[in-house]
Amino acid sequence: MSAQPRVAKLSYDRPDWSDHVRETVAELANVDGAVIMALQRLMDDFGYISEPALVLVSELLHLTPPQVFAVATFYHEFRLQKPADTVFMLCRGPACRVDGMVAVRKLLERRLGITVGERTADNRFAIESSGCLGICPHPPAMLIDGELAGRVTTEQLERLIAERSATSP
Repeated sequence: MSAQPRVAKLSYDRPDWSDHVRETVAELANVDGAVIMALQRLMDDFGYISEPALVLVSELLHLTPPQVFAVATFYHEFRLQKPADTVFMLCRGPACRVDGMVAVRKLLERRLGITVGERTADNRFAIESSGCLGICPHPPAMLIDGELAGRVTTEQLERLIAERSATSP
């Protein structure tokens, strides 16, 4: 398991964020699937897609904001709000459900004081769920900040939560 949370490369707080979006879209403007590729790059660079960025992408690709919003909300990988510092994405697949995920989920909910689909008030932690993550021989599985982890134990999660709670945001 990763000891450090993932950090976005860029921030929408920077005054030049729109320049970066313009450059990104310009590189892809004549490519089939430009909207998906542009949103993927923004996710990689910023960690999420802000509403102003979504509107700018739509203008630059000569689409309506609802068209780009539809793409951004259709695919699970796109986020429209800043992610928590640490995101636990729990597998809901059958193997994980019957082999340890209930205990893992209950531990996370108890320790963090939130349930699946919520984030802590300080935005340090979030619990999300997904369909099968595809590593059924290694339940329970989850993504921790996008990194796949199998055979996750409650002890490992206790240590990870303690480590990440002790570090400043």
